[in-house]
Amino acid sequence: MSTMTLDIEPFDLEQTLDGGQAFRWHLSGDGSYCGVLESCVARVASDGLQVIVSCDSGGELLSETRERAEDYLQAGTDVDVVRRVLGSEPGFGESVTESPLVRVMRQEPWECLAAFICSQNSNIPRIKQMVAAVARLGRRIGEDEWAYEFPEPGVIAEVGEAYLRSVGLGYRAKHLSLTAQVVAGWGGGALASLRTVSYSDAKDALMELQGVGPKVADCVLAYSLDKGEAFPIDVHVRRAAIRLYDLDEDVKDDMVGEWARDRFGKFAAWAQLYMFRDEINRRLTS
Repeated sequence: MSTMTLDIEPFDLEQTLDGGQAFRWHLSGDGSYCGVLESCVARVASDGLQVIVSCDSGGELLSETRERAEDYLQAGTDVDVVRRVLGSEPGFGESVTESPLVRVMRQEPWECLAAFICSQNSNIPRIKQMVAAVARLGRRIGEDEWAYEFPEPGVIAEVGEAYLRSVGLGYRAKHLSLTAQVVAGWGGGALASLRTVSYSDAKDALMELQGVGPKVADCVLAYSLDKGEAFPIDVHVRRAAIRLYDLDEDVKDDMVGEWARDRFGKFAAWAQLYMFRDEINRRLTS
């Protein structure tokens, strides 16, 4: 297993890797997180001064593994700009300026899309169970029970709705099965190509797929398709927006999204992560 220090500022491992953006990372006893980074079994750790990644690269060059990890964690993001844009926001601004950042990641688009189709009307532990069940259709790449390469859409399309229901996806099985069929027909790289089109065009394309509504689309856009202006809205983020910014209680979700894009610009996805986290924490401690 190759170990490397990344060119990235230490960040909040828990909230970034296991706070609702991705669902295949697992806390280890030493405070690091283990999971799958595309075709690699990976471990991400931080000592407060640097970020260390260990990865079983399967023969991949060390430089390629480093590039993969830094791309996933968006190491090229100018965090000083993030702090300048969001540091004075009510409620969460102080956390942005004084604590390790919660980072927006850049996931593989198909895995991200499949995971958020599974996420509907569920919670993080349950979503992780469903995503793990789907992942077991992929190639085993390690000894841990979660160590599978995420399956291509054609594999999921082939097993079909009945199998996906049998492993616990419920009504989401139909959505994932049908979407897998469509994405498989698009061919490799089609989802990733949405990175090059506008936010609105990419969102329209995603929402033509089964099981993809505005929130799922915005999650995929924010966490895998380079659309920093995407602002996924659930009940927690909606409450935070109303509470922190005195929005009207009856405001429609699409208007909240427009408001967020106007206020935060390309850092709306970063603001959303903080608003989601802080609303959850507020309700747990109230």
